[in-house]
Amino acid sequence: MSGFRDIKAFVTDGDERPALAITRSLGGRGMSVLVGEERAVSLASSSRSCVRHVTYPSPYRSPEAFDRFVQDLVERERVDLVVPVTDVTTHLVARHQDALRRRAAVAAPPFEAFEIVSNKWSLLHRAAQCGIPIPRTHFVDGLSALPPLLSQIGYPAVLKPARSRILTDAGWVAGSVQYAHTESDLLRLYRATECLRSHPSLIQERIVGPGLGVFVLCDHGRLLAAFAHRRLREKPPSGGVSVLCESVAVDPELRRQAVQLLEPLGWHGVAMMEYKQDRRTGTPVLMEVNGRFWGSLQLAVDAGIDFPFLSAQLALGRRSDAPAAYEVGVSSRWLLGDLDHLLIRLLRSDRDLPDTVPSKLQTIVNFLKFATPGLRYDVFRRGDPRPAFHELHQYVKALFESPAIAPACGQVAVGGERAGTIG
Repeated sequence: MSGFRDIKAFVTDGDERPALAITRSLGGRGMSVLVGEERAVSLASSSRSCVRHVTYPSPYRSPEAFDRFVQDLVERERVDLVVPVTDVTTHLVARHQDALRRRAAVAAPPFEAFEIVSNKWSLLHRAAQCGIPIPRTHFVDGLSALPPLLSQIGYPAVLKPARSRILTDAGWVAGSVQYAHTESDLLRLYRATECLRSHPSLIQERIVGPGLGVFVLCDHGRLLAAFAHRRLREKPPSGGVSVLCESVAVDPELRRQAVQLLEPLGWHGVAMMEYKQDRRTGTPVLMEVNGRFWGSLQLAVDAGIDFPFLSAQLALGRRSDAPAAYEVGVSSRWLLGDLDHLLIRLLRSDRDLPDTVPSKLQTIVNFLKFATPGLRYDVFRRGDPRPAFHELHQYVKALFESPAIAPACGQVAVGGERAGTIG
């Protein structure tokens, strides 16, 4: 660790749980970690591993101002390493990494490769060409392109924008997943939802089964490390960010698929391959690839694959000491996200849920299992408790500000990416 005590790292998106995991990892290795966020204090900056918080212009509303801020910060503070966290900040940092690299290392993939995997349209085309199983998918270029496809669509159908984040004249907007149970549902959602009506989107068959994640670190396309988890509960329950997950062995076929898809792109850095294991066939079906750190990052670190540190080593041009194995059966729980899961199940209709989900009573029973073998908590750490208190304060504040709708919307707890999901 002494070789890293002279390294100053800047981590973006301090309110995201991966930022907290990154801050704890790099700070624990002796680096000086600056944490940035739009607000004056954040989840990750509450950690004892953060040496200082910086407040920056919103990358969502003012991307150009954010770009200038990062460039100035790197020069002024003599930052050695820049670590973006979300889709938006990774896009912005990757796009300007040549300028940033004149003064600092950047833990981000090549911009062209990131654009390919961030566009679900182009990604799934590539996956299909590689023979990787994907959901039956219709590619729709706005509302005007929908009518000829209507007779081909089966229900329930999953509707999603081609990009999780869409850049508009007003800044970045989020595109969420929605479900249509009938043709009238489908038409109503396309007419009412701007990101579906005016931007490319996908209509997919619904794959029912457990979620699987395969997480990798690559060196210009060469696989250095791989890790896998199984999702046990998600927020929202219909599918989203994992709130309880467990480390599992990497399926050799899924490892091969990761190499097959990422190697030709010269992928450099971390990526998450997200699958659903089809209950009908047992086949893992690729849903998307996230070209940045994921929400359940702390689980990988706890199980023995320290992706933040390995990524930092790679970015800094140092030998990456990726372990050959990790501990299987470790589980990680995001407690307040799990509470949101419970509230959504109790307060919302079950219409969008598959028939395999536990009953509401069983959901309550499952939530009350606070201590099981191998369980660790994502945010709360006995030696670093302040982030958990910060998160709880934000959670209670949100409840009082909007007590009637906040839990049912599933967006109360911080740390799950703004109005969206991170693995």
